[in-house]
Amino acid sequence: MVISTVWRLLTRQIDTNLAQDDAVLREACMQARYGSDTGPARKALAATRGDYDRRARYVRVLAESTAGGLGSRVDRTTGRVDTEAAWTDRWAARSPTDPDAQLVRARSLMARAWEVRGGDWAATVRAEQWAEFNRLLHLAGQVNDLAMRLAPEDPTPWANRLDLMIDQSAPREDVEETWRELTRRDPWHREGHGQKLTYHCRKWGGSHEAVFGFARSVAAAAPAGSPLHVLPVRAAAEWALWEQERVAPGSTADEVGQRWRQDPVMQSDLDGALSRWFHQPATRHADWLNDVNFLAYGLARTGRDADAAPVFASIGRYMTSVPWSWWGGVRGDAAFIRARRRARRAA
Repeated sequence: MVISTVWRLLTRQIDTNLAQDDAVLREACMQARYGSDTGPARKALAATRGDYDRRARYVRVLAESTAGGLGSRVDRTTGRVDTEAAWTDRWAARSPTDPDAQLVRARSLMARAWEVRGGDWAATVRAEQWAEFNRLLHLAGQVNDLAMRLAPEDPTPWANRLDLMIDQSAPREDVEETWRELTRRDPWHREGHGQKLTYHCRKWGGSHEAVFGFARSVAAAAPAGSPLHVLPVRAAAEWALWEQERVAPGSTADEVGQRWRQDPVMQSDLDGALSRWFHQPATRHADWLNDVNFLAYGLARTGRDADAAPVFASIGRYMTSVPWSWWGGVRGDAAFIRARRRARRAA
């Protein structure tokens, strides 16, 4: 009883709402999903035009707010997810020429596809899950193509398309063509670079060499203050996840963390993220909290608790489930709380 009470008190120090500390975005999600008022969402997203970093985040968070709700219900007769009932579906139907509405609906369909598929390794996914996953992604692609036609210079639908292509294991030449179109519109598009990193991961048919090569080449070219300096840390987190679950599932998270700690190049990646991004006086970008969670995770996994202390301070209570759920052998919130406590003691 005492232990459970203490744990409840600890977890109250954590806020996993996808909108995090953005009050405008939180209100837009809440009103759209629970109050059926899309006005705040429309207004919030319209204000991001030209701010592609914030636009990508708003589209993603607004779309993912539909997961687990009315629009994710499965018809017991057909086994299909309803693609007309979510607020994003209704908004897009009412506003067929609004690129914002189509963007959010496309991303929402992608989120619902992943809800059907689940986050487990591909070998564990049932045939009927794959069928519905692919149907939803195909529909998402059609809606996203409309968004592209409505806003031809916006990189956001190209980032959606890149994500779709990775999900559907598209041919390499199609992925690279989409990548060229995306980076032509925004050379340092944060979300697009994160998706390309995923494309190079072993879990998507890439390799450790490819994912580290991509991440480090981008970080080497990125200007000081760019969040893309965190890419090599994200690559290391992906590497650690693969090593724990696929290469040596009998090994402990601490053993993999020890290998991470002993690799001088991966330690240099952490140093670079600290010096060229975290300690730079640049304005906080839209997905700052997601990136500082990755940086704190890398520092904690490698025992650099003193370096992690100011990073945890900047996170506050806004833990992200990824990458903390990747630690291995422990719940993500428990891993976060434990690592934060160590960092505070080392400060």
